Amino acid sequence: MDSEVRIAPDELQELATRIFAAAGAPDDVAAEVAEHLVQSNLAGHDSHGVIRVRWYVEQVRAGWIRPESRPRVERETTTAALVSGEWGFGHPAARLAMDLAVHRVLEHGLGAAGLVRATHIGRLGTYTERAADRGCVALMWLGGLGTHRASVPYGGARPLYGTNPISAAFPAGSAGTVLLDYATTQVSGGKVMVARDRGVEVPPGCIVDASGQPSTLPQDFFEGGALLPFGGHKGYAQAFFAQLLGQCLTGGEATGTEGFGGDAFRQSGSFFIAIDPGLLRPAEGSVQAAASFVEKARAVPPAPGFERVMVPGDPEMNARIERREAIVLPAATMESILLTARELGLA
Repeated sequence: MDSEVRIAPDELQELATRIFAAAGAPDDVAAEVAEHLVQSNLAGHDSHGVIRVRWYVEQVRAGWIRPESRPRVERETTTAALVSGEWGFGHPAARLAMDLAVHRVLEHGLGAAGLVRATHIGRLGTYTERAADRGCVALMWLGGLGTHRASVPYGGARPLYGTNPISAAFPAGSAGTVLLDYATTQVSGGKVMVARDRGVEVPPGCIVDASGQPSTLPQDFFEGGALLPFGGHKGYAQAFFAQLLGQCLTGGEATGTEGFGGDAFRQSGSFFIAIDPGLLRPAEGSVQAAASFVEKARAVPPAPGFERVMVPGDPEMNARIERREAIVLPAATMESILLTARELGLA
């Protein structure tokens, strides 16, 4: 097998769907999870793409994910809802939570939702972009991830929390959707997985080994190492608030004794907000002002060494254009997917 493999997105999605169905997920859930992963690859986020296929199946085998489960609404008010993922695949649960928040925007201009008992929910930008596609401004925080693949707080010598990602999206009309979506660590754990599969090192300043010493070797991370916060104390502060909003506000810490979710997700929670761009002024004015600012930013002359100025969301848009016909995967990633399929008895 060559060092890289090119595969059509629809073929990859079909294969992943069959794998998740064979692992016990209902057909519609298997299809939704597979689509989420492939769309993450298409958006340029390989760390949250099909590299997760075997990882998810391993969590099913470990009893951390209940593949047959579906999310349920645990509590509702006029402006907010609390969703329980019931320890099934997290993607349908997160989609439901964001949709419930968006639904409330139609009547109240604001909507919020919390999510608990959820396993890995994938790329956060999927959900904020979904809200933006429906004309809403969206915000999202995920916190309470466990000690598995945890991050060292700024100035600390011991891991405390997970990647604690955040996301936001703003519809900007003809200028496209402005998207913020990243871990509050220097890199996500998934990017270390990608580096391992590609056989390359991670940049300096991203991870430490089990003894707390700086490292660039992906294996050091998987053998007891930890991630570092991006931006020093500022990234750590953002991670802290992702913990407060994602876990403390939703009650994620209260689910840790139920025996599911594994070390990473058993106490995690997510918080979603959807906002009508017409809440404080006519919606058209908000969208047009955003579009104007986007175009002004793109029109700034590039500094030496840069081709152009991009705005948040441009990398995803460019990746979708570049990858629409084929996704390029490390051979190790593709082999892990095929191995998983064979183990589940699939041709």
